[in-house]
Amino acid sequence: QRRVRGLKLRSKNVNMNSVYIGFLLLLIGAVFSTPAVITVDWSKWYITSKTSATLQVVVNPMLERGSPIHDGAFKSLQALECDHVRFVPWLPYPKLAVAELEPPSGNPRCTYIFNLESGYLSCPTGSVFTSIDFASYGTPTGSCGSWKVGSCNAANSTAIVEKACLGKNFCSIDVTTPIFGDPCYGTVKHLAIQATCNSTIKQTYWDTKLIDPLMEDFMSATKGHSVIINFSTIPQWMFVTPRPISYPSDPNQVFWSYEQGLYLRDPSLQELGTYYKNLVSWYTKGGFVDIYGVKHESPYNYNIPIWEILNEVDFEHNTSPELYTQRYDAIASAILEVQPSMQFVGMALAGHKRWDFIGYFLNKTNHKPGIPLDWISYHFYASSNSRTDPNGYPTFFPQADGFLSEVEYIQKLKASLSPETKTTIDEVGVILPQDTDPNPPAIPDVYWNAAGAMYAYLFSGLTKLGIEVVGESQLVGYPSQFPSVSLVAWDKGGIGNSRYWVLFLLHKHLGVGDKLVITNSTSNDVYAQGYITKAGKLILVVNKTLQVQEVNIQGITGGTIEFVDPTTNFNPPSSTNIKSDIVTLQPFSVSIIAPPGK
Repeated sequence: QRRVRGLKLRSKNVNMNSVYIGFLLLLIGAVFSTPAVITVDWSKWYITSKTSATLQVVVNPMLERGSPIHDGAFKSLQALECDHVRFVPWLPYPKLAVAELEPPSGNPRCTYIFNLESGYLSCPTGSVFTSIDFASYGTPTGSCGSWKVGSCNAANSTAIVEKACLGKNFCSIDVTTPIFGDPCYGTVKHLAIQATCNSTIKQTYWDTKLIDPLMEDFMSATKGHSVIINFSTIPQWMFVTPRPISYPSDPNQVFWSYEQGLYLRDPSLQELGTYYKNLVSWYTKGGFVDIYGVKHESPYNYNIPIWEILNEVDFEHNTSPELYTQRYDAIASAILEVQPSMQFVGMALAGHKRWDFIGYFLNKTNHKPGIPLDWISYHFYASSNSRTDPNGYPTFFPQADGFLSEVEYIQKLKASLSPETKTTIDEVGVILPQDTDPNPPAIPDVYWNAAGAMYAYLFSGLTKLGIEVVGESQLVGYPSQFPSVSLVAWDKGGIGNSRYWVLFLLHKHLGVGDKLVITNSTSNDVYAQGYITKAGKLILVVNKTLQVQEVNIQGITGGTIEFVDPTTNFNPPSSTNIKSDIVTLQPFSVSIIAPPGK
């Protein structure tokens, strides 16, 4: 046993010595390593930038008036002065995202259920179904109020629906051939129903009293700058589900299960288009008239130049390219009726490798005549195996490289199908493990530098690929609501973290019209890119590592360097005069160097 213990002890000592020696070697390497050499050829520019740096604002309770960071967060947003800022009320807070949470109450009551699906019909509270005015399982055509029997129809359709629904306030129907029989084997079948309730109430349930203050504060903070609006959540009652989907009465209670169902109950998509037309009219035209002729007046006449149609549809409702394209066309055509100059952003894909989706959507023959394809969008989030270990953070950069390769392919695909369509990559960030936990482990401060450095690296790489907008995600996150993508500190009054200040730095110095010149670095650990801007020559330098790096850039002595790094933390970028061509970069630093004599 002593021998074994002795072996273990010696082994432990050997291991400790190895660690010590390894640390010593790293230290010696850091002291005596040769600085990376960055060369900039100011005489050779190869592309003119079309790219703007911006951000997205996702609605959550921390943005509501009265929250501890409301004022600070919107002050931080206003200070950025970015264009193309994206505003997204979305699904986890239905009362903060959906303007019409209940369906209209009047007759007729209709639905359209796909084969092998289950759907429901319901009457207003206190009333029941008194008649089934139309029912056809097969290939019915038309829409609510104008259904017609198609070439295929199960003769027992009406009888089955009457048995399930008459005299009831609610009925759910399974649509299968064992129930209805098979009137046309091998043909795709649906069940269309139109029914009447013994209720005389005719009312819509438009309610934006919780949404309007959020919109007001956003539009105020971005006044004078362009915005992209995306009310990404379709009212759930428009979808076919076995039962109605309830939602919390507390508007601030997170609810991830609001979006259910694959198919809309109105195959004509008129119901969907009308909802979005009303939204646009509410915020740009002072209101709208609903389906019962009632005028809903609003105080808003905002200038909204761009509307993004839905969000991450490859995840939300698991929408196919075909269904999404139909919904995009329906929403765009309806909005154009009230805002003919509106531009649209399509897709907002979470999965940027969806070549099938992108190719289908960009193929103009898949759209109705006259539907514009102004913009497309998709998203990128890096990740790490550990939330708290900074040693994993340098992996953000090879992930970013992989994304840049995918973007290059998408750009070629777009050029072949719809070259005039622009691109906004409107969600760029990192999502760490445990990000939706209510009490996740604290994030090290250096993480904000690492994620900010990745954004700067991607911004420059995407500029080279001709991307028009690169949006950092997102203004406010906090524990349970993706804190690792927050640009402001939820526990410090909404002041900016290093990700915020990197965006501030990039937006301040780099943008549309800059000329990118030939730039090289001898180290893969340090990224550099020279720009000829309206203000003069600038060099973006990004330290991609957790280690201090030195760089040698000939001719910068006497210039200035403005930077965000761990020493600036939650403060604005720091600036200093450059006293040597060799500059020291702190871990994950992002710097803008201005050589002398601009």
